[in-house]
Amino acid sequence: MEEVDDIIREMRVFVLSPNIDTFFKERHHASLQGTGKEIVLVKEPKEMGEIPGLFDSPEEKILAIDPDFNNWVVENEDLKKIPNLKAIVLQTTSFSWIDVKFVREELGVPVVNLRGFSSLAVAEWSVMMAFNLARKIPVLLKDDWRQDYVKHQGTELKGKVVGVVGLGNIGTRIAEICQGIGMEVVYWSKNSSNEGFKKVGLEELMKISDVIFPAVAQNDETQGMITDTMIKSMKKTAIFVSIVHHVYNHELMLERVKSGDLYGYGFEVKNGEFGKYEGNVWAGPEMAWATDGSLQRNTDQWVSTIVKASEGNYENSVN
Repeated sequence: MEEVDDIIREMRVFVLSPNIDTFFKERHHASLQGTGKEIVLVKEPKEMGEIPGLFDSPEEKILAIDPDFNNWVVENEDLKKIPNLKAIVLQTTSFSWIDVKFVREELGVPVVNLRGFSSLAVAEWSVMMAFNLARKIPVLLKDDWRQDYVKHQGTELKGKVVGVVGLGNIGTRIAEICQGIGMEVVYWSKNSSNEGFKKVGLEELMKISDVIFPAVAQNDETQGMITDTMIKSMKKTAIFVSIVHHVYNHELMLERVKSGDLYGYGFEVKNGEFGKYEGNVWAGPEMAWATDGSLQRNTDQWVSTIVKASEGNYENSVN
């Protein structure tokens, strides 16, 4: 009986990622091995039930998941089959691809995410989209770069009003960059404040801003927070650049650009679709986070968070 108890008290850390060989350095492997736990690296995507020891061993387990391993889907039924699961450590900031409520209420297990590693990259990408929309690059591209000084005439951003919805790490950096190029920054935020910028109500922000960046978290509370009425109140000359989904009516935004009631609209999709939409629409690939610095910080933070979880520290729990 004593031998069985010893086995159960052990812990196995399952790290599921097809990107281990690409991004993990010697220091990352050393940090994981330094936990004294059994580290199981699974590099080839497969069904959860095909991973040796995940469903059929009694040890305590930490499950660390890269969404590229399972195509951004984690099934509740699979999680229920993992005995002695102690924590799930995501490789992303986003946690919408896992049922965090089910994991907490049904399994009693914390889900831990990463935070802030891509803030600089996402902010810079967002402002890049605004610059491209201001100069009508999507329209130019669809016209095979043909010069038309009337149709392709752009607009200058210096002196314009930029409205930032949400003043977390990303929103703050967007505001700083825009202020640095001579734009007047206004913002709305539920919890944050910054004396360097002017705080206004959300409805006012939508009406007075020349460029608008929603930069809030994607959750039930923010879903639909930018209403159709607010969208219709925007300036005809305004640019709307989104790095989030579901906080506004995407289809209405496309209609406003198509009808000429909105100057430009930028957003990310799984694959770039520049030619799919009419008007000045930046429909680019989901590459905002992908920079050398962001990827390095992501791996450093993921490994650090896995190590902390193996010690019972779940400080970034989202559920």
